[in-house]
This record gives sequence, C-alpha cells and structure tokens, in this order.
Amino acid sequence: MSLARERFRDVISRPTCTVAANIFDPLSARIADLLDYEVCFLSGSVGKVANLGVPDIVMYNMSDAADHCRSITRMSDVSLMVDGEDGFGNAVNAMRTVRELEAAGVSAIEIEDSVAPLQFNAPDPGLYSIAEQVGKLEASVAARADPTTVIVARTAALAKCPIDEAVARISAYAQTGVEAIRLSGLRTREQLVAVHQATSLPLTVLTPPADLIDDRAFLAANGIRILMLGNPAFAVAVKAVYDCLKHLKDGGALEELSNEQASADLLRAVNHTDEYINLQQQYLRS
Repeated sequence: MSLARERFRDVISRPTCTVAANIFDPLSARIADLLDYEVCFLSGSVGKVANLGVPDIVMYNMSDAADHCRSITRMSDVSLMVDGEDGFGNAVNAMRTVRELEAAGVSAIEIEDSVAPLQFNAPDPGLYSIAEQVGKLEASVAARADPTTVIVARTAALAKCPIDEAVARISAYAQTGVEAIRLSGLRTREQLVAVHQATSLPLTVLTPPADLIDDRAFLAANGIRILMLGNPAFAVAVKAVYDCLKHLKDGGALEELSNEQASADLLRAVNHTDEYINLQQQYLRS
C-alpha cells in the first residue's frame, strides 16, 4: 500500500467530513500539499481545460487523463482522487482505464453512470442502465492491480431520477465491491438521509447546497466523508494570469504588481528549492 492510498483510506474511514482540494495541475497539487490537504481531487472539466485547453463538452481520452494524473503524482505525494468519466467506454474499456490511472499513482478513481459524451445544446442522454453500470463497476474493481486503490461509484441519479429510483441505483452499486459513492446533484437533506440509510459506504459530494456546505456535522453524521467545493482555485488562477498579462500589455508598471505576486519564500516552498539544493550538495561532484 502506498502512503497516499493509505492516507485516502484513513480519510474515508473516519466519522468526519474532510474538505478536499480541487486541484488542476502539479503546481496546484504542491500548494495543496503545502497546506496539508489530505485529499486532492482532479475533475474532468478542469482537467480538460488545464491539460488540453478544451471545454467539458469535449471528451478527452483515457491516455490524456492518465498522463495528467502522472504529472501530478510524480511531483507531489498527494492522495489523488480522479474523475474517471464513464470509464471511457464499456466495462472492458473501464478496466483499462482503472489500470492506467492506478499505474499513474492515483489513490481513488470515480466511474460515473452518466452517458457520455454529452453533445453541446443536445438533450441529456441520461444514465446507463443499472445492469450495465453494475457490470462496469464490478469490472473496475476486478481490474485493480493494487487492492488498496479505491473505486468510487459516481452517480447523477439524485439529479435525474425520483428518489426511490436513485436509492435503488445506489444500493445496487454498493454491492459491486466499490468502496465509496460519489453523489452528484445532491439538492436536499432528505436525499442525503435516504442515501445514507440505503448504504453504509462512505459518501463523497461536490458542492451541495450552501446550507449543507455550512453544516459539516450533518454531512458527517449522514456518511459524507469527503466534501469538494467546486473549482474556484482554477478560476482564480485564470483570472490572476489574465489580469497580470493585460496590465502589462496595457502599459501598467511592473512595480504595481508587487503586492499580487507570491513571496520569494512561498515560491521557494512551492518549487522545492531547498530539496534540490540538498540533492546537489549530496550528489554533485566537481
């Protein structure tokens, strides 16, 4: 078991709700590590634009995702949970996806039940059938080379189905060997209570309603072990780069950006300067 996977398992086994860092590249992962986040999450939407410069309506492939994850995990010892989309195809494709993402060093892999790819301005194609998704999840669990890699069943059923159908789906997914359930589209406390009553598996959620975000005790009491708060770090970073470059292009003074820049100490910590200086001193010979 890697330390990163051990850390992730510790997080989902505790009776508390942990906030994850939604990161988008090796640099943001290092910053999250510097701030002692226990879990990082790489979403598909931000992964696509940060890695390829394309919007979420474009399906990047499994190799793109694996390469992106590898660039993160080889630079930071973070416990990385990644959006594995729908496994990039059928159950057999999902097996290869799990193997490649696992080899890239991730700690947990989400496999979702939304039919992909979505077409821009086209009707929502809905969800895979329960039977097809169960087979895909079972295949994903079986594909792991390291049994400590966590497979997460991601479902949008709460947003797209009546509550009884959503609970039936989640109950079926929970019997496949997955070790956590990701809830997309959670809207009410009643939905969360119903899901928690249907499964004892750890739950994760992305940006629930504000009243739930603020009630961490309620989330923890109803099975939420990881809370993700969207991708503001990416949006803030994009705005910062845009504003800086526009300021300079418009003739703004370099000195006027002084208060907006990272300090020398922060840059030194983020790029691991001291680590590499120590390596030079230890191994370089004149």
